[in-house]
Amino acid sequence: MSHTINHKRSHDLERLYEINFQLLLKLIPQLRQMTVGCVSSVLNAADLHLRIIERSPYTTVISLTHEFMAGPTSLPAPDLWLRICHDACVAEAIANQDGNSPAHARTYTWHKGLDTDIKWQLNAFAEKWLKDCLKQGHQFQTPESYSKVLSV
Repeated sequence: MSHTINHKRSHDLERLYEINFQLLLKLIPQLRQMTVGCVSSVLNAADLHLRIIERSPYTTVISLTHEFMAGPTSLPAPDLWLRICHDACVAEAIANQDGNSPAHARTYTWHKGLDTDIKWQLNAFAEKWLKDCLKQGHQFQTPESYSKVLSV
């Protein structure tokens, strides 16, 4: 995260949403054209799973996760949900469903929200994790080039 971002100022939280949007554009350049979930596979890294949770004309809610096998069960970790506002060019992490997040089980309705500290924690984590996914080489391409497509 940039050293100029101050944890206490709301306009800096908005800047973090803008940074996360830019990272998502690099990770999922064709997000607005995607209609199904898919998987990004790279050498020496866990597969990255993408699901479209909700779509409207100006926003998309997605889930990004690695899925680890524990016997016959698949465990998502993290299971980060992000709301992308295409017209405002922001992406806000809205929940982490992996059970270890302060926002676990507090997925919030878009109009009520979470408290500011949890928003900071969640979105700072999202920034770091998205950068890590990009560093590993993950990127979702056009539907024709997906290595794996999920049935949703």
